[in-house]
Amino acid sequence: MTDELLPVGSIVRIRFSKLKYMIVGYYVNDIETKERYDYVAVNYPIGLLSVDDVAGFSADYVKKVLHRGLETENSKKFLTDLKREVEKAKANKTVVQADNIQKLYE
Repeated sequence: MTDELLPVGSIVRIRFSKLKYMIVGYYVNDIETKERYDYVAVNYPIGLLSVDDVAGFSADYVKKVLHRGLETENSKKFLTDLKREVEKAKANKTVVQADNIQKLYE
């Protein structure tokens, strides 16, 4: 789709699914499979009913953006900084820790 990250609140359709998903977060690591997903999302319009309702998928799975979430100067800066941190982590063969992501916004 695109190299840019979609803002939280964006609603998308992904490959291999007829469902709609709302993006609620970024860059999670599946503890069991060791896979990293670009996006964390919940079914739209249902939302989160249990932890089993959370989906993770890579940006290249997004086939259509139905709605872009709210974009502010702060959110744009955060996504730019986050993308940079992820690229650094990839180069160092590490992962970006959740507390480091939180610090990007402080």
